[in-house]
Amino acid sequence: MAKFDVTLRSGRAPIAALLVGVLALLLLAGGRVRAAQAVHPDSDSEEIREHNPNPALFPISSHPFGFGMDTWAENWWRWELSIPAAQNPLFNADFDCSTGQSGPVFFVPPVAVGSKNLLRSCTVEQGKTLAVSLSTVLNDFPCPDPTFHPAPGQSLFDFLLAGAMAGNADVAEIDVTLDGVPLNDMLDYHVQSKDLMFFKGDLSLQPNLDSCITGGFQPAAVDAFFILFKPLRPGHHTIVRRVVTTAGRVTGPTTTEIEVLPEHNH
Repeated sequence: MAKFDVTLRSGRAPIAALLVGVLALLLLAGGRVRAAQAVHPDSDSEEIREHNPNPALFPISSHPFGFGMDTWAENWWRWELSIPAAQNPLFNADFDCSTGQSGPVFFVPPVAVGSKNLLRSCTVEQGKTLAVSLSTVLNDFPCPDPTFHPAPGQSLFDFLLAGAMAGNADVAEIDVTLDGVPLNDMLDYHVQSKDLMFFKGDLSLQPNLDSCITGGFQPAAVDAFFILFKPLRPGHHTIVRRVVTTAGRVTGPTTTEIEVLPEHNH
């Protein structure tokens, strides 16, 4: 199992360390998401738009580029787990955020594991939608522990989703600001897998991220607090995140500086 809030959290012993676009059709190759055919990013109805408490975000019930928010939360993991450790921006805040990125959605990496300044910077092309996982758990199968399997009569999906949900059950408060302006009702941006997802993780991530990674395609389920920013205007932007658990544990605030390049600079 792997889990992020804004930085690495630990748990699910003894199995593993806890810690992951398209234009119309998802084509997964080596765990990466590729673009196929253009679709308007906002498929919301007028009613959904009118009741959106955060105009900067896609509503949780929307289907940007034709896919639900649960699918985008899964794609964030597919992207994160597909990148070798030596280039993975999780492990070093100086690594390029754009590694492995393609399509209309830019997956914002978490602040690097072990980071003390809780800050990173990313450069993004104008027109990109930004995907941010605020607290996210991926529960994958199989794992080295022989006791890790569904109970008699329990489906693999129900087993994996229950574990993912348990990993996120202690989230009590999430605060997010964009350019100093607070976003509203972040706990409402909660999504879960509706069925088994499949990903291909890079084996170099196995020792330090998730011992369940096999290097081949394997099933998983995701529970996440997850947001998609609509494309930001060119220039400098700042996203600050903070997560508080029911036990009072605080992660953050962590800061991601986003530089949006105008089209003529692409």
